[in-house]
Amino acid sequence: MPEDITLARIRAFPVFAGLPDGDLEKLSRLLTYRRYSKGAHIVSQDQPGTAMYLLTSGRVKVAIASSQGKELVLDYLEAPAHFGEMSIVDAEPRSADVVAMTDVEVLMLDGRELAAAVQIQPKLAVSLIGTLSRRVRGLIGRLEDIVFHDAYHRVMRVLLNIATASYESFGVPVIEGFTHAEIASLAGTSRETASRAISMLAREGLVRTKGRKIVVDVIGLKERLDSEPDELD
Repeated sequence: MPEDITLARIRAFPVFAGLPDGDLEKLSRLLTYRRYSKGAHIVSQDQPGTAMYLLTSGRVKVAIASSQGKELVLDYLEAPAHFGEMSIVDAEPRSADVVAMTDVEVLMLDGRELAAAVQIQPKLAVSLIGTLSRRVRGLIGRLEDIVFHDAYHRVMRVLLNIATASYESFGVPVIEGFTHAEIASLAGTSRETASRAISMLAREGLVRTKGRKIVVDVIGLKERLDSEPDELD
């Protein structure tokens, strides 16, 4: 990949946005460009993890699988995002599969170069800690929803989380590129239930479809969720 494109893609990550060109060039020399086709496993659960990845284009699925072949989707990540940092921090095997949902491009940072990258940008260490903390909190929230709330509530929570992330990143509360089946997998329910929940919210004016996009009334949906009881009857 041409160097100017590499630098632009690194700068797209907020943690690196303020670095001068000289530091970005040093950082780029620590990174290796990789491209993966849709459906490819970028990392595999229980395998040794020696690198983290900066997702510069495309979308990936983070999931765990049982020995019987059942799958639990933990998250979908859109560029710019990073993943795989846990294994190079704790030296344990990969905790999940990461699968390309589209053709994706990544910049790979070998774990042996992490210290050098942190020297170039000390904020990277804080960013990694923040990411790990948010993911733990997200998993706790999902467990609470599974235990205390019904499937409709869980679908609403997934829609709110995705739309909020879109608003924070792009300024619009839009869900794009997610099928009802993918939303259902994040909510731990069936596609049919997710579709019924989305139709119900559309009738209430909290979401509206625009082609293959779902536009979400983030404030209204949050108020709707907050008004529900904390536990199932």
